[in-house]
Amino acid sequence: MNIDNFKTICVVGFGKSGIALCNLLLSLKKKVIVSDISKSSEFESSVISQLKNQGVDFEFEAHTADFIKKSQLIITSPGVDIFSSSLKDIAAGLMIPCVGEIEFSFWLTKASIVAITGTNGKTTTSQLAYELLKKKKKRIFLGGNIGTPFSSFVLKTRPHDIVVLEISSFQLETIIEFRPFIAALLNLEPDHMDRYKDFESYCKAKMNLFRNQGPQDWAILNKNIHFSRTCLDSIRSKTLFFSNEFDNENFSSVYRIAGIFGFSKADCLAFFSTFKGFPHRLEFVADLKGVTYINDSKATNPASTIWALKNIKTPVILLAGGKDKGLDYSAITPYLSRVRRINLFGESAGKINRALEPFEVKTDVFATLKEAVIAAHSQSKKGDTVLLSPMCSSFDEFKDYQDRGRTFIDIVKSL
Repeated sequence: MNIDNFKTICVVGFGKSGIALCNLLLSLKKKVIVSDISKSSEFESSVISQLKNQGVDFEFEAHTADFIKKSQLIITSPGVDIFSSSLKDIAAGLMIPCVGEIEFSFWLTKASIVAITGTNGKTTTSQLAYELLKKKKKRIFLGGNIGTPFSSFVLKTRPHDIVVLEISSFQLETIIEFRPFIAALLNLEPDHMDRYKDFESYCKAKMNLFRNQGPQDWAILNKNIHFSRTCLDSIRSKTLFFSNEFDNENFSSVYRIAGIFGFSKADCLAFFSTFKGFPHRLEFVADLKGVTYINDSKATNPASTIWALKNIKTPVILLAGGKDKGLDYSAITPYLSRVRRINLFGESAGKINRALEPFEVKTDVFATLKEAVIAAHSQSKKGDTVLLSPMCSSFDEFKDYQDRGRTFIDIVKSL
């Protein structure tokens, strides 16, 4: 795509990705305008002032055609829902192309992309792949949904570099030319049903990862996903499946990715043996008088919580709740044999409670995470595990899952 055709570019969504896009576009000598439906008071005033001084125009609390029509291209941040907002109609009415931050950044790089998606495990897998590939490749970058916008470092990339990207379904909705050298799909479980009309729509967004690949590219697929023949035939790249090469499916997928770059199974095994886990993913927090506290704040859907329950062998007091994404929380019921009780908190507490009501599990409802943790402390006994594995997003009470996890750790340390 020739970006010289775009003199004025509208960035929609002024979060971390939006700010990175502004800085990127200014370095490319573009006129930048920013539209966000939030109030300006929700953002750092110093950041807004700094960008205004560099010629950036803003509109807050709305997306309006009069403002956006000044641009020749719209770039959306990952959290912007282009299907349910007025933005889609505005872009169509003005006949302005609309792409995502990942797509636009791809136009600017000559590096090889390793793109990793899935319902669960994509953050861990992306980090693992990055750390392992670093052992043989000096010029390697990590970004995407993992927390570092692609646009924040894309101009530093060169031919023969590798960029490992964690990619969400949201980021795949606006793909046009994005073409990863390696595209990995880890798993598919219902998620974000507050954004997608059904599971099929969610899966379709995920499959966009392979849309532009060719015969010289690679698709890494989980053998345990049931793919239709039509779906597999639509993938034009070389295909590798992973299954149980290692006990952990994340390890198995990284092994397949690393193999393309010349790593042996022994190389991978040696690396995995030193892996101690990542923050907010089944993270050990403390042992208080024989009670173990585990932070699994990254578990934002029932499938993630099921994974946690499968891997904890002691009686569990489960802490769950947050912002509802339209998911079926009763999915965890076959895995409740070791769960002594569930302390629910946040916006979704009532819905989860109703979903679990027909099943024999003790539940209590609390307004906040802090109240749920303090109650678990008094309810627990030696040998128990207090597990924060919320099944929900964090945006009712917290900034993000990291904020929720850090808050949990602080609460536990204060007990």
